[in-house]
Amino acid sequence: MYKKMILIYLMLMVCVPLRAQSTVKGYRIMDVHDYTFKELMSEGIETLQHQLGIINVPIKQFGFVIKFHIKRHHFALNQGNRRLKRTTFRAISFAYPSVSAKGDTIMLSGLVTIPILKDNKINSVLVYHRIVAPSYKIAPSNSIPIESVLTADNTVCVFPDYYGCGVTEGEPFAYTALNYHARCTTDCLLTALKIVKDENTELDDNYYTWNVGYSQGGGYALAMHKYIETSLSDSLAALINLKWSLCGDGVYVPVELYKNALATRNMGSTPAVYLKGLQSIFYIHQDCLDTLQMSDFLSDEALAVKLDSLLLEKDDSLWEMGVRLNKLVEDTDPQSYFSPMLIDTNSTLFHAMTTASNLDDCATGWYPNSTVILYHSKKDSCIPYQHVLDVYSMMSDNNANCYLYTPRFNGSHVQTAVFFYSKFLRLREGDLLNKYTNVKHKK
Repeated sequence: MYKKMILIYLMLMVCVPLRAQSTVKGYRIMDVHDYTFKELMSEGIETLQHQLGIINVPIKQFGFVIKFHIKRHHFALNQGNRRLKRTTFRAISFAYPSVSAKGDTIMLSGLVTIPILKDNKINSVLVYHRIVAPSYKIAPSNSIPIESVLTADNTVCVFPDYYGCGVTEGEPFAYTALNYHARCTTDCLLTALKIVKDENTELDDNYYTWNVGYSQGGGYALAMHKYIETSLSDSLAALINLKWSLCGDGVYVPVELYKNALATRNMGSTPAVYLKGLQSIFYIHQDCLDTLQMSDFLSDEALAVKLDSLLLEKDDSLWEMGVRLNKLVEDTDPQSYFSPMLIDTNSTLFHAMTTASNLDDCATGWYPNSTVILYHSKKDSCIPYQHVLDVYSMMSDNNANCYLYTPRFNGSHVQTAVFFYSKFLRLREGDLLNKYTNVKHKK
């Protein structure tokens, strides 16, 4: 069955329309490295520690919990399958062709981790969308993500580099370009499946894909889910066989996020999120903006401290950038950052921003065919809870496939990540799905 689907897929690369076609035949392997599970876990923890340092999160608060659950997961796997210690895990970083915002062919990059199994077949494929950190050093193609430990569950793990990271490090980071990222990450997944085949690794006849992300990665996960179900050909969608998606504290309608910040005159704890999001519009949706430039959207105070140049930097995380912004502007009021013309809802500037932002809406106008779980804390000030409630209301109307899960502990955006990751890395995939879909959210 699997070989037949691959054959259909190869035929489709020639036959289907451009928007539903993958360009995986031109992929290029950049690096291959084999690990034991212990080595894989060690590399992942090192990446995690570096990532926590970049996003300014205390390792004692977050790293200890994650390391504890990984070791617990490792122990459970060894008890059930002692061959794990003798299993090789292959990490392959690769460059693959996709499309630019203008429709030109470009090369992007990613990582796939594959268990080298002698007797068993691959049960599932996980696509993981990492939290946003533009640093080149923690792009998956350059470092082993901690989530790769799930490869031990007979799972192929796929980690896309985002546009502006990895081999496109020199380009602007298209932060809120949800629908654009969905196309690119789907190409990454299809390429990874081709690599799995070329590695002579067998997928079970009933294999399926699950799709997970937290923070902005959660938004990308939802966008990819929508793209697979609404824009991909039936045969390519069948090859992927998407079963479910878990979207943690990162689902929103972009234009509503901006409108709320402008109306309440408050950008919460992370003003850099709004500013980087606005900047990404200029790469993805320049045709909606005519001759407008980023500087047109910024206040005189922001331009005086060269905020437009600061936003292009990638050495800092959005959290660190927020700290620098607070030192420069010392405010979360949009008026301190944005032009008065943007705050005026009747202005041409406001109309251009909302028109472009609406193109990144991946939540409205569709109902998922397979399971979507929206995981969100009520105390998240980065993406306020009301935004995910609005998305849930739109997507769950007479639809049993959308769930909203609110954790018992309701903390900040970062605090909630601890609980999200601890369960994600501790529970097996089937148990995780059952836990989050056991009780429907009550309005």
